Amino acid sequence: MVTARTAIREGFRLGRRSRGAVWILFGANMLLAMIAALPIFRGIFDFTSHSLMARDLLTGFSFDWFTDFTFNRSGAILQYAQFIMIMGMIALPVNAILAGGVLARFQNPQERFRLGGFFRDCGRYAWRMLWLMIFALIAFWAVFHFVHSGLGGFVDRKTLYWMDDRTVFLAQLGVGLLLLLALAFVNLVIDFAQVRVVYVEGAGAIDSLLAALGFAIARLPKAVAVYAVPSLGGLALLGIYRLVTPWGLINSSLGGNARDAYEPALVLALLFIGQQLVMFGRYWFRVATWASEWSLYHGTRTPAQD
Repeated sequence: MVTARTAIREGFRLGRRSRGAVWILFGANMLLAMIAALPIFRGIFDFTSHSLMARDLLTGFSFDWFTDFTFNRSGAILQYAQFIMIMGMIALPVNAILAGGVLARFQNPQERFRLGGFFRDCGRYAWRMLWLMIFALIAFWAVFHFVHSGLGGFVDRKTLYWMDDRTVFLAQLGVGLLLLLALAFVNLVIDFAQVRVVYVEGAGAIDSLLAALGFAIARLPKAVAVYAVPSLGGLALLGIYRLVTPWGLINSSLGGNARDAYEPALVLALLFIGQQLVMFGRYWFRVATWASEWSLYHGTRTPAQD
């Protein structure tokens, strides 16, 4: 019987062999983010142009500027928010379809990565992955409806007149933690359902979802470990980025204390590259999470037993 540690170790090994899939995930999401940010960039640039306020915005957010912007560009923020929401709705099916190509890489990881083969696998599993995405959205809605709105609203009403703020805080914290755990469990089950769709030839979306639910419950400690450990690696990258980045020097260079005219542009370029490296690392850990789940599933079941 495969252990969680073995599955995670094998998942990281598969992740190193699947760098091509990581690049596709990174590139596709970066392209979507650039498209989503373009109207915001153009609106802010047209409004601020090369004024001193533009330089101040490089070092931090300005509420005075935001007030001025919203007053003079009435409705712009709402338009930007709507466009970002549309791009987010596009990103969901795009990433669901790409998941099929990523998972198919684990079937024969020793084979050379080919772009055509990757997208053929994406198309092969596309509809089933899209159905799993729909099931996930329904599950997320149910979690927010029953835990956040239902239970959270009940706790708010019951604690409205309590005098002990600490007890109120602990009650609300418990609801928040329950919400977080429920969302994580939905993600975990959907991940294993995606794994089963690719691992088991001809598996459908509904039967894979039900099988993944049973699999996750029956092997809950192992399933949580192979899901959480690589996922936390992606969060750790953000923490490291925040700690090691010399924000004082960056703000000094961008705030008008640069030693030459090219320093602000160079600092921005290096900061952008660093941020993209962090994002690439987070996508690598996402692929490693799938790979660890694949390894656990492969180690505990065979196609014939399904």
